[in-house]
Amino acid sequence: MDIKYTQPFVDATVKVLETMAFITPTLRQVGPWEKTVAAGQVVGIIGLSNEDERLQGFMSLGFTEASICRIVSNMLGEEFTHICDEIREAVGEIANMISGQARQGLSARGVKLQAALPSVISGTDLVVDGTEKTPHVMITFDTESGPFEIGLCINGLP
Repeated sequence: MDIKYTQPFVDATVKVLETMAFITPTLRQVGPWEKTVAAGQVVGIIGLSNEDERLQGFMSLGFTEASICRIVSNMLGEEFTHICDEIREAVGEIANMISGQARQGLSARGVKLQAALPSVISGTDLVVDGTEKTPHVMITFDTESGPFEIGLCINGLP
């Protein structure tokens, strides 16, 4: 996937987490999505498509328990130490915000996408497989509290 399509997701992630959680994530890697087990214990997934559905796919946003607990604690001003309903709701909202910001960036590049409502799953050894769609990419970030990742699969990009 061309950097002009991944960079809006990187920029949106940094902006959302800096603004909402006062955390500046560090980009570790942008590379192919080669695994099926999510890096984290909670994952938000948002379907993406354009108006005529020639572009279809999804964005996944997976956090380790430590990283999302710190992010949500900062966002809400309340200490969270484990995944609970508030954490799951926050992951959906964070995914929504990142998706919205990234779609604005993509729109400026001529790619207009719409997003579905986010779904959130949590647990251990979560399977989120984007390797069957093309192109597919995994964007990995680090925070002081642990890593998180964004998976992108959008069929039909030029």
